[in-house]
Amino acid sequence: MKVKLDVGSLKEGMFVSDLDCGWSQTSFLLEGVLVSGEEELAELNRCCTHVYVDTERSHESVIPELQTLASRPPPAVATPSKFEAEKEAEREEKHFQEALEEARPIHGRTKTYIETLMEDVRLGNSLDTNTARHLVTEITESITHSPNAMAWLSHLKHRDEYTVTHCMNTCILAVTFGRYLGMDKEELELMGLGALLHDIGKMRIPLEILNKPARLTPEEFEIVKTHAPKGHELLVPKGDIPQESLDIVLHHHERVSGKGYPHGLNGDQVNQMTKIVSIVDVYDAITSDRCYHDGMPPYEALKNMYEWISEDFEQELVEQFIKCLGIYPIGSMVQLNMGQTGIVVSASEKSRLRPIVLLVINSKGERYVKPKLINLAHPRWREGKQKLEIRKILHNDECDIDLPAVIQDESLI
Repeated sequence: MKVKLDVGSLKEGMFVSDLDCGWSQTSFLLEGVLVSGEEELAELNRCCTHVYVDTERSHESVIPELQTLASRPPPAVATPSKFEAEKEAEREEKHFQEALEEARPIHGRTKTYIETLMEDVRLGNSLDTNTARHLVTEITESITHSPNAMAWLSHLKHRDEYTVTHCMNTCILAVTFGRYLGMDKEELELMGLGALLHDIGKMRIPLEILNKPARLTPEEFEIVKTHAPKGHELLVPKGDIPQESLDIVLHHHERVSGKGYPHGLNGDQVNQMTKIVSIVDVYDAITSDRCYHDGMPPYEALKNMYEWISEDFEQELVEQFIKCLGIYPIGSMVQLNMGQTGIVVSASEKSRLRPIVLLVINSKGERYVKPKLINLAHPRWREGKQKLEIRKILHNDECDIDLPAVIQDESLI
């Protein structure tokens, strides 16, 4: 028997089999959880209003109480009206559009700065790190205001600009993930600065190796591995880069197994900020088109990273990163139940299964003259003949959509 309970009535020993929200919106990896302490109670209180408890899977000690609660009439629950739900969905869509308008110039200035910085490293010029700190502050403020806008712009990347866009995206993803984990502004900026500058040493690697469109030889890979200490050596003399940020530049290729570089540190010897940057660094690298491989879709990248946990990453952090990006990561190509093809542009913490989607191709396989931005959380798309929902995530090869071109066209959103 299943008993519907207000989350405030939950006790240790009760087995929660269903929620009033999706399991994907919680930190639980499996659907169904035995309440064994304060941690489970706190998470359920954070995500839900009511839950369903399975009496057969609960401890015997709580059965009498469950039977008593089941006999009571269900409490009246205030639910938002359709009008309120519509207004909330419209506010969410407008908020994303306004945040995107504010984020674009910050993103553009950051790209220009990284291009200049990389050229200065190549030429041996003095490095301007003061601008980096100011830009990281702007990026952090933008993400704190609305993380989805910068996440959308992080997909504005081209194969021939990989190193520049990768530095920017690693910063954006690190700050976004850090915010999700509850880091404060100072910590986010320290981590963001290290992430923005983490690959600066690559400009001291010969271009014929850096841009080689084939697998590197063992000797060439050893040369590439020097980019971390070289980047650290470039920044230490400046004297204005905090130690936490310098550690990220030096150690972002260390792995929990001790098989990383340059020092073969194990998980206990690497700080939390560096572990976070290591995860987002790999995620952006494998989802990007590079001179020697095509990027994979976000969902596939997350699946692969989870399989690499034992060798490379801290399990809890990877699991939290997957939760942070959600079941439909921003930038994912999706097909709706009515046949339209679109791109996930913004995700709501309240409705992870119903994000804002930019429809690019209609159900007949024809491109819209002007793509349509729709919030799947809006009541009009939740029920009836117009009901829309995501049917599946598409591989990049399954749809002819130039994502960077869509993002770059400011008239579309």
